This record gives sequence, C-alpha cells and structure tokens, in this order.
Amino acid sequence: MDDDASAGEVTYTRSSRHAASTGAESETRAARRARREAQLRNPVLPAMATVTRPAVVVTTVVLTGLLVAGLRVDPVILAGGLAWTGLLLAFGWPRLLGSSSRFGSSLAIGVAGVLTPVSAVVPDGTASLAVVPVALTIGLALMFGHQIVRTDGRPRLTESVGVTSLGIALVAVGATWLPLTSGHRTAALAVAGLVGVGAASLADLAVGMRPLRPWLLPLAMVLGASGALVSAGIVGGPRPAAAALAGMLVGAVSHALRRVLCVLPPVTSLRGQLASAAAGVLVGGVVAYGVALALVG
Repeated sequence: MDDDASAGEVTYTRSSRHAASTGAESETRAARRARREAQLRNPVLPAMATVTRPAVVVTTVVLTGLLVAGLRVDPVILAGGLAWTGLLLAFGWPRLLGSSSRFGSSLAIGVAGVLTPVSAVVPDGTASLAVVPVALTIGLALMFGHQIVRTDGRPRLTESVGVTSLGIALVAVGATWLPLTSGHRTAALAVAGLVGVGAASLADLAVGMRPLRPWLLPLAMVLGASGALVSAGIVGGPRPAAAALAGMLVGAVSHALRRVLCVLPPVTSLRGQLASAAAGVLVGGVVAYGVALALVG
C-alpha cells in the first residue's frame, strides 16, 4: 500500500509539474503576443534613434549645395561632387553596417564611387550612363577579388558582400543625377530635387521633440516640397507642380533612408554620420530621374 501510495504521489507530482510548465509556457506565449501587439500600436524607438545628429544635417546641406553648384556650372563639376560624395560613403558605410572586411568594402565602394560619375562624363564632357556599367563592374570585381584573397577565414562572408553591394548600388543610383543635366527643364528639376533633399534634412533636427516624432516623414515631405518651390522660383523652372512633387518625393526617400540608418549603433560615430548623409543624397537621384521621365520625358 505504501509503495502504491508513493507511486501515485510521484505520478501526481510529475503531472503537476507538467501542467505547471505547460501553463507557464502558455502564459509566456500570450505575454509575448501581447507585447508584440503593444509594440505595433506604440512602437518604441531605440534611444539612439531619438538623438539629434547635427553633423548629418550639416553634411547633407553642404553636399546638396555642392552638387547644385556643379549642376549649374558644368556636368564635369557635378561628376566631381558625386565622386566626393561616393568617397564619403565609402569612408563610413562598411563601419556603419558592420562589414567584417571594412578595408575591402571601402576600397570597392570608393573605386566605384569615383569611376561611376567620372565614366558618365568621359570623354566628351556630356553626361551619359552608357559606360557606367563598366565602372560598376570594376567595383564588383574588386569586391569579390578582395573576398577571394582574404586570409582571415572570411567570417560573415554573406554579410560583407551584402554591405558592399548595397554601397555600390547607392553609388549607381546616385549617378542618375548626371543625365538630368542634358536639358534645361530636367536640370531645373534636378536643382529642385537637390534643394528638396537639403531642406528635408532639416526635419532630422526635430527628432528630439517627442510630439513631432510621428510626423517627421510628413514634415520632411513638406520641407522638401517647400525648398523645391523656392528653388523653382529662383531658377525659373520647373513648373510649381513638378517642383513640389520632385522635392516631396526626393525628400521623403532620403529622410526614410536616414531614419533606417539611425538605429544602427555605429551612427554615433562621425564616420557613420557622414556615410548616412552621403547615402541620403545619392539615393535621391533615381527618384528625381523617375519624376523627370514621367513629367518631362
């Protein structure tokens, strides 16, 4: 009888423990589900995403001013400005995204960042994207060649290749600012777009103001459109509707990219902030190019 009682007690204890563990697991899943739903309703930003980065704003404004000056003077000057922007991207991009081979990534992005805009204005000084794929191919060859000769066992190889490829892609879309110099109307649209990028970056200064954080993207769009309209009034083109659309879209895309990058821990470094600003300027080129194709042809 005692043995049967002991066996029953052991069985009951195990069943109780199993029930308790099952209940705890169910509660944990429910708690996790509730937490996810709460985060979706009220997303919590990392602390670093709520810190104002004046260096990003200043760099963005300086770069857009440099590119506007180059665009107004000569495509070769604009190509030089884009090459400088590409070098800034190469300087901080691998560190910002945590590449495991920073030197090789910087080398590939830097070479592509210089050769891509230069190839677009060689040999006759007029902007054309015909030779740009060759420059990008050289950058990709350097990227894979560096990975082949690495002697550290190539840790996080896929991540390193992805970081470098994304940097080269930004250089490629940045080159689309150059074809917009081919005509007066498209050049005016490009000026409006660049001014829109610089004006939209001012919205980043409001990140430290809690009530304005949910409205940063609309604020950037309004600032981008306003800056583009001012630019159109000074330059004499494009039409207000086209200028406002270009400034709004370019400002929104550049702001969104910077906000995505601001949650990465290396953005606290100066190199990371320079790369973030350069990426925001380059990515706007393809947007302005698309608007020009749609509205100007």
